[in-house]
Amino acid sequence: MHDIEKARKEGRGFYTNVWDEQLPWLPGGLNARTALLTIGEEGDANAPIAGVIQLRPGPGDPLRGRHLHHNDAINLVIEGAMYIDGRWLRPGQAKIVPKNFRYGDQITGNDGVIFLEIFVDKVGARPDYDDPSHMKYWKEVRGQ
Repeated sequence: MHDIEKARKEGRGFYTNVWDEQLPWLPGGLNARTALLTIGEEGDANAPIAGVIQLRPGPGDPLRGRHLHHNDAINLVIEGAMYIDGRWLRPGQAKIVPKNFRYGDQITGNDGVIFLEIFVDKVGARPDYDDPSHMKYWKEVRGQ
């Protein structure tokens, strides 16, 4: 039984964690995968959203490429470490990213990194990559 089934049997509604294989994982990239969780009512495009991002060590995946989002974001490291925009982030450390700020090209620590990327809403969470080939790759991996 996974965490969600266990939580429901205990009357706790929805409960999960970043290691839950039952999360709604999107198709993976070269060495990255993401699950998106609505924080609020499911289907509400204006509800806040959190991405659970797992990056494995190794060569940079185009999904890590420099990009921007159209609303503010918080990147909170849960496990491992990543180097982004001149700074190492470790568990419990966060980077606040203002809307339309270009960032990316994360380098992971030896064990990779798991972090939450929290957005104001799903619409503004969509990335716009600097490199057109990275945008094409995102559309192929994630869909339109």
